[in-house]
Amino acid sequence: MGSTPRGSGLLRPRGLARGRGVKPVFTISQVPHRKQRYETVGDWIPGKPAQIRVSKMKDQRYVFLVALHEMIEYELCKMHGITDREVVTFDVNFEAERRMNLHAYDAEPGDHPKAPYRNEHEFATMVEMMVAQKLGVSWSDYEKTILSLGPKPKKLLVRPQLKQSR
Repeated sequence: MGSTPRGSGLLRPRGLARGRGVKPVFTISQVPHRKQRYETVGDWIPGKPAQIRVSKMKDQRYVFLVALHEMIEYELCKMHGITDREVVTFDVNFEAERRMNLHAYDAEPGDHPKAPYRNEHEFATMVEMMVAQKLGVSWSDYEKTILSLGPKPKKLLVRPQLKQSR
């Protein structure tokens, strides 16, 4: 039937992955967080194939979820004419503003009302959350892991208010 040895359990037709004219649409790679183009855990870079770069994490489900998010966001941005340059410029400026304490340390650039890719990011996040649930991923643990890779707050300008008893 296929080109794999009997009993291997794999059903892969001969030539499926290596045939002529077969070109990947995406390449997904894990990179050390410090090797990202800018302060981000997931990045898409247009091209043929488009590159998806995800910061290394111990739980491969997390890597999968970030890559899934990036693929969805990339395709939607491409469809809506939102360029890599627009997204990167916004994100880099957002991070500079975060360093000036204009955004919370856990704020997501794509959630900001002025993000040029906000709708695309939010849709990708909805799908990411649904798949996380199916994979048995705790969203709060996942977010903590992602935040642990990001910039650390230098100091908090706003302190939580203590509830006053009446």
